[in-house]
Amino acid sequence: MKYFLSIIICLMLFVNLQAQNKLFINENKVIHLISEEKITYLQIGNPDLVLAEIVAQHSNLVRVKATGEFKEESSLSIVSGGEMYSIRLNYGKIQKNSFHLKDLKGVPANLYVGGLLREEDLKSCVRMILDKKSKGTIVRKCKNDGVHFSVRNIYLKNTALFFEMEIRNKTDMDYDVEGFHWWITDKKRLKATNTQEYQIHPVYQYYEFQTVPAKSKVREVFVLHKFTITDQRILHIEMREKALGNTGRKLSLEVNNKDIIRAKSL
Repeated sequence: MKYFLSIIICLMLFVNLQAQNKLFINENKVIHLISEEKITYLQIGNPDLVLAEIVAQHSNLVRVKATGEFKEESSLSIVSGGEMYSIRLNYGKIQKNSFHLKDLKGVPANLYVGGLLREEDLKSCVRMILDKKSKGTIVRKCKNDGVHFSVRNIYLKNTALFFEMEIRNKTDMDYDVEGFHWWITDKKRLKATNTQEYQIHPVYQYYEFQTVPAKSKVREVFVLHKFTITDQRILHIEMREKALGNTGRKLSLEVNNKDIIRAKSL
């Protein structure tokens, strides 16, 4: 009897935890997820159904909205304060406009970077990439006033995508990096109101360099959770220069879905 009672209690706890991490969203209202600490990772289960992004001015906030009515379930994964939160998203009537992550069930995210690979395995993969000679292979490239920015290769390991980047500074002045920005948008932007954009966030950057010295080359690897995009959308990767009044050089790459699905296996 005690055995069956224990099973029933465990099942009730499991159902309760599942319910805690289930939210309803729709296209008419935006809900906010609030964390006590900075949110370091955000991944949407199905970006065709859900729009979600970290608020630029407040890195502890995520805003979420449906793109339209949907029947299937989607998901959202968030890492903050060493905890990973997996949230089930369904279409329906919104219960309230904001939720605290501390009220949801999380699991430790310390061992796995972004829930992908153990940190030691991930670093090993990155070093393997940087040890490779990638001369002659370029997926996408651009240049602006003496600075060249390129995606040399894209690799896949389990559920992790590795973007090998290269920055060449051919000028006599150091290029100070403000940051890298990643987002997915429609290829054709006819009307701003019809354009669906959302940010994506790498879970790991190997060197995290801040400057590309004059007359030098820097290679870097970014790691993201694997994803694909429709043929009507495109991935933008932008590198911004730190300068007064936001006047620095910006270099932007456009990566197609065909580039992503051709990722090389590690």
